[in-house]
Amino acid sequence: MKKHYLLIFCLLLVAGSLFSQDVNDLKLRVEKGSIQMATDDGQFKFGIGGRIFMDAAAYFDDKTDLGSGSEIRDARLLFKATVWKNWDAKINIGFDGGNASLKDVFLQYNINTNSFFRAGHFLEPFGIEQTESSKTIKFMNFSSTVEAFRPGRNLGVSYDRWGKNYYWALGLFGSDVNNTVSNQDEDFGITSRLVVSPFHKENIMHFGLSGTYRSVNSVTVETNNGYGYSSTETTRSVRYRSRAATHIEGRRFIDVTVDNAESQLKFGIEMIAASGPVAFQSELINSKVNVKKDYSSDKDYKAKGWYMQFGFLLKGGNYKYNMKSARLAKPEPGSLELLARVNETDLNDEHAFIRGGKQKDISLGCTWYVNHNVLMKLNFTNVDLDENALNGEENFNMIQTRLQFSF
Repeated sequence: MKKHYLLIFCLLLVAGSLFSQDVNDLKLRVEKGSIQMATDDGQFKFGIGGRIFMDAAAYFDDKTDLGSGSEIRDARLLFKATVWKNWDAKINIGFDGGNASLKDVFLQYNINTNSFFRAGHFLEPFGIEQTESSKTIKFMNFSSTVEAFRPGRNLGVSYDRWGKNYYWALGLFGSDVNNTVSNQDEDFGITSRLVVSPFHKENIMHFGLSGTYRSVNSVTVETNNGYGYSSTETTRSVRYRSRAATHIEGRRFIDVTVDNAESQLKFGIEMIAASGPVAFQSELINSKVNVKKDYSSDKDYKAKGWYMQFGFLLKGGNYKYNMKSARLAKPEPGSLELLARVNETDLNDEHAFIRGGKQKDISLGCTWYVNHNVLMKLNFTNVDLDENALNGEENFNMIQTRLQFSF
C-alpha cells in the first residue's frame, strides 16, 4: 500500500506543475472523444479520462454448471499530464471487482519524437496482446494463451525506441505494486521486444520476437505440526492459469503450480499481416520454469500456447498500423469488424510429470465502433478441455456481449 501512495504522490506533483501556469493560458478541447486542457505553445497539457465495460454472458454447459450473468467488468479513472513538453505522467486507477487497484502509473521522459524512458508501474514489453489496452483488444477477453503466460504490469523502468521499419523496447522490472503477499522477497526480471515491419502503408507486414527472464520470489511460511511446535520454511513456486475466454464465469479450468522453482524464461514469436480490410494476427509463446535439482525427480517444466486471429472490416475502410506501439491501429469510428480466433493453451508437461490441463477454443466476434467513445461487442466461443482440466474432459459454448464507454 505504501508503494501505491508514493507513486501517486510523485506523479501528482508532476501533474500539479501544470496549474502553476496562468489559468488564462489554458484552452479546453476534445480530441478523439477525450477531454484535454493545453497551453497555446503545447508545453503543458492535462487530460482526464475513464472507461466502463458492461458485460453479459450465457453459458451452455457440459458437466460443469457454469454461472451465466452480467457484471461491470471494468471501471477506471485516468489522469495524464505533459509538463515542459518532454515530461509525461499518467495515473490509471481501476475499480473492477469493487476494489481499487493501480494500473498504469508512470513518469515518462520523451528523448525525442521516436524514443522515451519510462519509470513506474506499467505493462512489460512482451508480445502484441500483452502490450495492448483492454479498450482496443479485438475480443472481449485476451486469448487464453496470453492470459496464462503474460508478465502483466510490474514496477520498473524501460527504454522504447522506434523508427520507420522497427520497434525495440527493453525493461527491468520488480513486482506488481498490487501484490499484498507478505513475508516474501521481491522477484526481478528483464523483458524485451523487437519488431520489424518491412512495410505498413497500403499493405502491412510485421514480425516480432519477445523474451522475458524472471527470478522466482521466496515466500516464508510458518507451519505447525499440531503438537505445539512450529517452524518456518521457504517455498518458491510459479503458477500458470487461465480462464476459458470469459470473465463472468471466473473459474480457471487449466491451472498449474510448479514448486521448487528458481526462475522462469518465456519466449514469444508474433506476426501481423494485413491488406485492405483483411487482417491476420498470431502469437506463439513458450515458457520454461527452471526447477531446483534437490531431488532426482525434479525436472524443468515447459508449457506452451498459441493463437491465430482473423479480422475483416465489413465497414470502415482498411486496417492501419501504428509503428510507435507496433500493433494494428484501432479502426475508425463507424467501423463494423468481423472476427475469428483459434487458440490452444497446453499446461501439460509429461516429461516433468506435471499436468495443468490443455484448452482449445474457437471464437467468433462482431465489433461495432459506434464512435470514438462507444463500442459494442458480440462474441461466441466454443471451449474444449482435456482430462487434466479442472473437472476433466468437457466441451461447452458461450455467448457474450459488451457495451463499452470510454473517454
